[in-house]
Amino acid sequence: MTDVNSIFNKSGGSATKKRGLDDLSNLVKRYKSDLDDEPTSEDPSVVHDDFKRDGSSTNLPPDEPLEDDEGGRFFGGGLTEEQREVLDYVEKYEDQVEDEKHDAGWVRRQITKLNRLIQRNAQLRAKFYDKPQKFLESEEVLDTAVKSLSVLTEHSKLYPTFVENDGLKIFGDLFAHENSDIVVDAVQVFEELTDEDTKAEDVDMKVLLNGAIDAGLLGALITNLGRLDNSKGVRGSEEKQADEDETEEPERAGVFQILNVVENFSAFQDTVDMLFIDNTSKRRVGDTGLLPWLLQRVLVKEKPVSQNMQYAAEVLSIILQKSKISRVHFCQQEYTNKDLGELSGVDVLLRILAGYRHFDPPIEEPEETEMFENVFDSLAIVVQDLVGKDKLLEYEGIDLLLLFVKNGGKHGKARAVKVLDYALSSGSSSQLATDFVNNNGLPVTFKLFMSSRFADAKNHRSAAREKNSTTHISLDAVLGIIASLFRSLPDSSPQKVKLLARFVEKNFEKLDRLLLIRDFTAERIDRVNVIIDGERATFMKTRPNQKEDIEDWEAELEAREAEWYIRRLEDGLFRLQLIDTVVAWLVAEDDEGDLGIKDNIVKKLAETKATLEDVKNTLEVYRQDILPKTPTTEKGNVDGATEEELEQRQEAADLAEMLAVLIEFL
Repeated sequence: MTDVNSIFNKSGGSATKKRGLDDLSNLVKRYKSDLDDEPTSEDPSVVHDDFKRDGSSTNLPPDEPLEDDEGGRFFGGGLTEEQREVLDYVEKYEDQVEDEKHDAGWVRRQITKLNRLIQRNAQLRAKFYDKPQKFLESEEVLDTAVKSLSVLTEHSKLYPTFVENDGLKIFGDLFAHENSDIVVDAVQVFEELTDEDTKAEDVDMKVLLNGAIDAGLLGALITNLGRLDNSKGVRGSEEKQADEDETEEPERAGVFQILNVVENFSAFQDTVDMLFIDNTSKRRVGDTGLLPWLLQRVLVKEKPVSQNMQYAAEVLSIILQKSKISRVHFCQQEYTNKDLGELSGVDVLLRILAGYRHFDPPIEEPEETEMFENVFDSLAIVVQDLVGKDKLLEYEGIDLLLLFVKNGGKHGKARAVKVLDYALSSGSSSQLATDFVNNNGLPVTFKLFMSSRFADAKNHRSAAREKNSTTHISLDAVLGIIASLFRSLPDSSPQKVKLLARFVEKNFEKLDRLLLIRDFTAERIDRVNVIIDGERATFMKTRPNQKEDIEDWEAELEAREAEWYIRRLEDGLFRLQLIDTVVAWLVAEDDEGDLGIKDNIVKKLAETKATLEDVKNTLEVYRQDILPKTPTTEKGNVDGATEEELEQRQEAADLAEMLAVLIEFL
């Protein structure tokens, strides 16, 4: 039997050559002409060359209409009353697309029309299952009607009406259609409806997205990820690939659109969580199939890396960042790969990155470079949770990341340092810090710390500038690693002794560098404070006299204070907090003065007209800033906070408690 999709492509149904709304009348005429039950050729499954895209035949002049007189094919061909009703309905509304008023009535009419077209197409497919050209015209009419639904994006206020009238059921039927071109076009329309560019109000968009989840559309979309062909760059034969590009490109575009829809679902917390929850199990954590598909997709070895592979990696990083449920599921669930067996999500990320441990992706391959960065982003996100830290330890991820720092390219080195900082941060187990030291992480870290890039004030980049760089190693990340090691390594352990020894060796050169950086940072913060104080003084002069205006003015002042604080953090305050945390740890570990660390700190601080009291003040302000503002009880949730928010509050409380202890030593 002839492939229906190939016929549909030849007749103009391809997503790469979209048909405009003005073609609807011609499509209807051709749709009518094929409803005759009599075969039109000896082999009805073949579309002959004399069947033209514009609906004409080589035996008729191009402008001559097909025969439609009474007794002709249309009315003498055995049409049933139901068939005539469908055709009359299509003709009635085909010329009203542009002029019709878009209101609730219009939405209901569109839904009714599409439901009838879907039903009619299904009937023709069932009746002429072995004669594709018999139902081909009905699919082109349906496809054009589906595309016309994109007008709804300009009237997002009607989204609730569309949902209330079971409009989403239409997409469920279309996503399950046998013709992949109709599926692709339906996905494209749905992507347009859910895209943020529609400027829809959050309340209307949430109605649409939650309605789509309840209607099972998410599962249908994920099913189509496996159904549609997105294999560009996978096949071994370039010639075969070239031959198949024309028919496969629309399907690869469909995969891209589905991934776009998935990204749209991540716009809201309650919908991004649903990406990893099986709706059939009453929204309990289950596998929707999205994670396995994404992981399998990024594991494929492609040269060059395709846009779909890069986008799969990007979507993965987006939803991992936004959904705690997804991160837990990603780390705990194991996925089967036909070549590699059972893998967890962290294992997959490490396997992909292992191929780049000695070099960066080629600069002339932007898709591969972006995919590489997305995979690193995903790893950096999941290792901030305890379950991700445990998996990193289980799969020897620390060892791989240190290889990046020692032998990797500029991109890989910089990103590996950031991941190590996140992995060793608050909540990290002592075993992870111990593993870092046992894998010779200290020599690697202090080699970076002592590099010339951090010695010269002119090269002393602010945190904000480093944040926007993909190749420069972050000094904040290096300082963060050192501070985390002090916090996580067991007291008096061999690993803790090795860490302290680094600040004593070579006549305290690491300590001197630490205090030199502190001086640079404090000077820059002083300059920023002068600017901010001037801006604050100017704004204070605008305080209104009228009582009714005071509330708005105070709200504006509060917003500006938050902005000023962020500026100070970005221009060095956070770095100063890290430095003084390390200084306090060094003072605490040498409280008796046996190592000479404390005396050298006091001496070097005095050379820059600073004292331990300045360090104490920095840490006290830091402690006050991070203290949870909302009190918690033994029962936990007292103000509607989520589980993730409560965890963050607990981490902040633990850090504040640690700082209070360090302050006592100062």
